[in-house]
Order: sequence, then structure tokens, then C-alpha cells
Amino acid sequence: MRNVNDSHAFAVAAIPARSSVLDVGAADGSMARFLRQLGCRVWGVEFEPSAAALARQWCEAVIEGDVEQLDFESAFDRAFDVILFLDVLEHVKDPLAVLRNALKVLDDRGHVVISLPNIAHAAMRAQMLSGRFAYTEVGLLDSTHLRFFDPVSVRQFLRDAGLVVLDESRVSFPIDGTEIPIDTSDLDPVVLEHLQAGEEADTYQFLFVAAPAGSRAVSEPTLLPARILQKELRSLRGVDQHATAQALHRLLASNHARRQALTEVLGSLQG
Repeated sequence: MRNVNDSHAFAVAAIPARSSVLDVGAADGSMARFLRQLGCRVWGVEFEPSAAALARQWCEAVIEGDVEQLDFESAFDRAFDVILFLDVLEHVKDPLAVLRNALKVLDDRGHVVISLPNIAHAAMRAQMLSGRFAYTEVGLLDSTHLRFFDPVSVRQFLRDAGLVVLDESRVSFPIDGTEIPIDTSDLDPVVLEHLQAGEEADTYQFLFVAAPAGSRAVSEPTLLPARILQKELRSLRGVDQHATAQALHRLLASNHARRQALTEVLGSLQG
């Protein structure tokens, strides 16, 4: 989880220790295995039987089946602190219905963590300019993707689900850094400049922490210290090691000072 430019690293930082977590699309349980080290209890939903069998060794329970056919309230007799949808919703016919269904088992103070691919990445647009729309085994045009999202539609999707974004990030890759083979030397410089323009041109995945509008999670959001540090690390990409070390030292010192101040305030209130 050292790579901050990664959806799973984002998810781990967005999950408080000792949380109850529902991992929708648990795969082989690799996320559950890591979360157990944080003291979390994890339940899973997985379509593939062989993957579900592996996930069970790390999960409290794994429901094996199609998320589009699953009644979440009947399947789980509890509410969860966090629900994960990592690389899942783009693979279903009706992602909005699946998300709304899952939110029924989210605690009033809980949140969802969602990753979705950006179909408007510069590499995708460059491929389209060449007259191609070629599916691949993995990535933006994974052959099992049924739904596609761009910077506008992804936010509308969250609003339609009744969600408020609490935190967000991006997985970013340059135009020639994805699984789509793009040779920038073949592109007219003016066209290349246009493709790379815009805030989301290098966005590979959208990453969101969100909660239902009107919930306590929105009015009293949970502090996620790991996300604060993660943001600092992302801002330091490309900075030399000495400057990075100094910046991290200042951050840690600042947090230590904040802890001391909070301790003094709490002591005064208790007194």
C-alpha cells in the first residue's frame, strides 16, 4: 500500500481502524486480509466461486452470487461502517440500483468508498481519434465493462444515488502510460496539446468517499488521518528526497502539536 496513486491505497486510508466493512466484489479477499491487520471485521460479496472460497478465510462471511440479484437487507442482518465498491460498478447493468440497494445496510455514520474508471482519459480520446475502440483484458476498456463514466456523468451518478462527496482523489496516468498503446510521436503537436488539456485528461480512475445526504456522516464526518497524510504524499511527488523528508517532518511535528493542544483542551473541559 506504499503507492498512493492506487485505488486500494485510497480505500485503506479511507477506512477507520476496527470498522465493520462490506467489500462488494471481494475477489480473493486481498483487501479483507489487509483490513484485518487494522482490526476491521470484513464481510464480502463475490460472484466468482473460486475467488469467494479464498476470500472466506479473511472474511466473517462471503455471499456468493450476482450483486444485481442480491437483497442486501435480507443477506446481512447488520449495518456497516464502510461499504467498498472498488472496480465493481462499471461491471453491472444497473450500477445505480446496486448502489442504492447496498446503501440500505450502511450505518447512519458510515460512508461508501467507490472507484470508477474515466472513459474520457486522454489515451482513450486519442484512440477514438484514430477511429478505434479496442477492448482489452484489463483497464479503461476492460472487455467486461458494461457502463462508462466521464467527469460529468460520474458526479451525476453519485447525486442520483443520493450521495454527498466527503473526500475524493484520482488515480492518474499520462496519455502514454496506460494499457492503451499510444505513441505520442504519431500525434500532431497541436492535437496532443489539446488531448492533454483539462483537469481530468490524465485521470484514470475517480476515487470517492461519499455518504447519504442528511446522514450523520455528512453533518459529522469521520476524521481520516491516513487520508490527510496521503494527500501530503501526493503533493510531494516529484520533489527531491531531502525536501520530502523535511516536509514530512513538519507535518508530523504539526500533528504532534495539534494532539498536544487537543489534549490540553480536553483536560480543561473535563476539569
